[in-house]
Amino acid sequence: MTELLDQAAADEAVAPRYSLVDCDVHPIMRHGMTDLRPFLSPAAQRRLGLDERRSLTTVGHREAVSIPRNMLYVNQAGVLRDDARAPDGSSPCSDPAFAAEQLLDGNGIDRAVLIGGEVLGLGAMPDPDAAAMIASAYNDWMAATWFDADERYRGYLVVGAQDPQLAAQEIRRAEKDRRFVGVLLPLTNILMGQRHYYPIYEAAAEAGIPVAVHPNSGEGIFRTSPPMAGGTPTYYVEWHTGLSQVFQANVTSLVVHGVFERFPTLKVVITEGGLGWIPDVMWRLDKNVKGLRDEVPWVRRLPSEYLVDHVRFTTQPMPEPKRRSHLHTLLEIAHAERTLMFSSDYPHWDFDDPRHVLKTLPEAMRQRVASENAIETYGDRL
Repeated sequence: MTELLDQAAADEAVAPRYSLVDCDVHPIMRHGMTDLRPFLSPAAQRRLGLDERRSLTTVGHREAVSIPRNMLYVNQAGVLRDDARAPDGSSPCSDPAFAAEQLLDGNGIDRAVLIGGEVLGLGAMPDPDAAAMIASAYNDWMAATWFDADERYRGYLVVGAQDPQLAAQEIRRAEKDRRFVGVLLPLTNILMGQRHYYPIYEAAAEAGIPVAVHPNSGEGIFRTSPPMAGGTPTYYVEWHTGLSQVFQANVTSLVVHGVFERFPTLKVVITEGGLGWIPDVMWRLDKNVKGLRDEVPWVRRLPSEYLVDHVRFTTQPMPEPKRRSHLHTLLEIAHAERTLMFSSDYPHWDFDDPRHVLKTLPEAMRQRVASENAIETYGDRL
């Protein structure tokens, strides 16, 4: 009997605590940047033009400060799901209770990891102090508005990468709230392997949390955002399709600059960056590093091994080839049983329904992608 009880306890210990974790959900500020006012000092409010001189009902621009975002391209259907509006008509995913009902209850999601929808372009802001002020206030807003609304919400704390020392300070401040499971690093025109980011990686590694990146809506548009090959695209479909090149460049940079040798416990999550490019980058890096090892002697392992051990990817946008076998081959090459985590991208227009996405995967890896890889990546903060 004792042996049976011990075995039952052991089985419970290794069983997934959650069956479905959504690793990419975008909360929206109901009144725009003015929602940050309670979390800013009076001096910071004046500095950002968010003080009481500006009314919430001002026609036109509601605030002085503006985070760079994609204003050049038109998605005719809009980029947010209109059915994600709360009953009071507020912006999609601006009501934590309604989002919990529609997304979490409606899909059986045990944990939703929030990625600030309106601060993704923070890396393109020229002023490092303004970026740091906004990041800190946003983190406090997320904790008070979303974490306190439903215990299933977790999130990424955001930093301004323009000043890595200020960013590291914010990580060490905000990570004390263990509902933050990682760091959102809004991308800039500096590749991620560069030493500029080392203080950020050091602080994240100390806290034991991953660093996540996500399209910031300013790629190829603002000079301070990540550039795109060939210059600025013409059409939305062209821009949206080409976003994966940004993540290819940054993953390559992380590996060849030796970031994972310098920070051996660090994990990086590529969110909404696609999957189809992963085999080519792995193969090309493995081949080229073998032939050019004298240039990067600190790369002591095959680059593909660093990717499998340190880089995680999210499902949305999931490849949908005509032949399911092609998808399964891609997942096998990318070691998806270790590297891939489910994401819906709610409330965006290209939302992925978990009931569909998970059925496209080989049955043996579905639970790994649905929750187990996320549990391993985020640890007990989840």
